[in-house]
Amino acid sequence: MLTDIEVKNFRGFRSLEMNDLGRVTLIGGRNGVGKTALLEALWILSGPDLPELGERINEMRGLPSFDPDSVFHNIFFDYDIESRIKISAQGDWEGSSTRVLEIFLQERQQIDAIRHDNFNDSNSVPIERLTRPQFESETEIVFKYEHNDGQEYISRAWWVVDQPMQAGGAGTAPPSEGIAQKRQTVQNRTNSTFMPALHRDNLIALASAFSNVQLQGDVEEILPLIRLLEPRLTDLRLITINSVPVIHARLEGMRRLTPVQLLGEGLNRMLGFALAMERVSGGMLLIDEIENGLHYRVQGEVFSALHRLAKAFDVQIIATTHSLECITAAHEALNKTEKQEFAFYRLDRRDKEVKAVLFDSEMLDTSVEFGMDMR
Repeated sequence: MLTDIEVKNFRGFRSLEMNDLGRVTLIGGRNGVGKTALLEALWILSGPDLPELGERINEMRGLPSFDPDSVFHNIFFDYDIESRIKISAQGDWEGSSTRVLEIFLQERQQIDAIRHDNFNDSNSVPIERLTRPQFESETEIVFKYEHNDGQEYISRAWWVVDQPMQAGGAGTAPPSEGIAQKRQTVQNRTNSTFMPALHRDNLIALASAFSNVQLQGDVEEILPLIRLLEPRLTDLRLITINSVPVIHARLEGMRRLTPVQLLGEGLNRMLGFALAMERVSGGMLLIDEIENGLHYRVQGEVFSALHRLAKAFDVQIIATTHSLECITAAHEALNKTEKQEFAFYRLDRRDKEVKAVLFDSEMLDTSVEFGMDMR
C-alpha cells in the first residue's frame, strides 16, 4: 500500500508532498486546486511503462490534440518543458520502498520498426511497419522509471499520422492519428483504475468485469455494497440480449429481472467500484468525486462497505470530494479502525504553490463538533 507521495512539475504542482496515506484516503480542496491532477499523477505512476498516458489523461478530460508537436506539453507545470516531472512514492510493498518516475521531453529517436496502437494497453514490440508515415512529431515523451529492484526502465511515445497501405503500395483510407510508443515492460507493477467523475463503463466492459468476479466466486462479497443503494436487491445475473451481455438485478416484488442501468447513477457507480476491486487487487482504486450519486444518509454505510471490500481485495482507495457530508461520513465510519486505514487531506493553493494539509483524527473530531468547513 502506498504511504507517501511526492509530485514535482506536474500539472498545477510545482512541488507537492503527502505522507501517511490511508487505505481509504479522501482529498478535498477548492475547485481547480489540483485534486483530479493528483489522481492523474498516481495513475501515471502505476503505469510507468505506458508513456501514452501523458496524452490519454488529456483525452479523458475531453481535450483534443490541437498541435502534435506540443501534444504532451500541458502536463508540465506552467508549460515548462525544460524541467522534468518527478513522481515518487514509498509504500509497504515488498523489496525497496521507493519508486521513482521521471517524465521529460527530448528530440525523437529514429526507430523504423515500431508498433503504434493508439492507446492499446498491450506491450509494444518491434514489428514490420504496415503503414506509411505522413507525419511524426519531432519530440517524444520519455518515462524513466526506477522500480523496487533498482533496475531502470525507459519507455517513450510520440505522435504519428499514418497513411494505411494496400498490397500495391497505394493508400486505401484516410490518414489515421495516434500515439506510437516503444515500451520497456515493468514487471510486477502496481495495478490501478481511474474512475472519472462523470463516467459509466459500457455494457461489454461491465459484463467482462462481472464475469471475472463470478469466476472468482466473489459475487456475494460485492452484494452488500450494492444493497445499500437498492435494498430490494437479492441477486445479480448476467443475461445476453441480442448478443449483448447485460447485468440484471433481481429485486424483491418484481416479476422480472431489471437491467442495472435502470437503477440509478449511485448504484451504477458503486457497482463499478465493486467490480474494479477484483481487477486491481493489490493496487489502487482512484475515484474522482466519490460522492456523486450518493444520498448523504447512506454515505457512512457506503464507506464502511468500501473499506471492507478494500481490505478483502487488498486495494487502496484514493478519492476526491467536494462534500463536507462525505468527509464527515467517512471519518465517523472509519475513525475506529486501526492506524493508516483512513486519512483526509485538503489541498490549498498559495500563489503558485499547492500544499497538502493533513487532518488527523483529533482535527477531524474538532471540525465535526464545531461545524468547521474542512473542504
